[in-house]
Amino acid sequence: MESIYRKLTHRTYAFLFAVGTCAVASKLLYLAGFLLPNLELVVPSLVVLGSASLPFAPSQRATRFTRYFGLLPLGGVLIVDLLCWGPNRIYLFTWSGFLFCWALAYLNRLSVFDRLSHLLWRTTLTAAAAIILFDVWTGLIGFPLLTGVSFTAALLGQIPFTLRHLLSLGFVPPLLLLGKLLVRVPVPVAVPLTQRTAQEVRARER
Repeated sequence: MESIYRKLTHRTYAFLFAVGTCAVASKLLYLAGFLLPNLELVVPSLVVLGSASLPFAPSQRATRFTRYFGLLPLGGVLIVDLLCWGPNRIYLFTWSGFLFCWALAYLNRLSVFDRLSHLLWRTTLTAAAAIILFDVWTGLIGFPLLTGVSFTAALLGQIPFTLRHLLSLGFVPPLLLLGKLLVRVPVPVAVPLTQRTAQEVRARER
């Protein structure tokens, strides 16, 4: 069983790093022109990490690491923002908005070992709520405060943006499937010893 635990630990960390890399890569893909501004992997990745980041933890240290791992790729997103676009006052709202998304997902306390159907609907619903929360915080509160644009004008411009932003929910199922595949480890199951099996065992022992 020790080898199974070790393998689960390694695969758990692989899942966390893979999803975390997707969050940071989303910024770079947008910069390279492969993604639209409102079609992104940051919020879906943070929600998946926050919702189901404890599939296996052999120690208290590993438990804390897996539960709070989402903060590491969030730090990577902040660094990419600063290096590629420089300082901007809107980051006060976008960075805190990403943190809100992760914190909202953290309340789920799900596991990758849960049924896929349960994971999908809970995580997708959470991601939808996180996207709406993020857009309200950044587009309807942050943008008018920083630019002086009226709330009505911000709302009219934000509605189509949020509808397109919700298309990012399509990234949630692949991320969850990746987690299910990475932590799939065969576990030996005790099989009842039938009379024929007992005879075969005794024959081999001779």
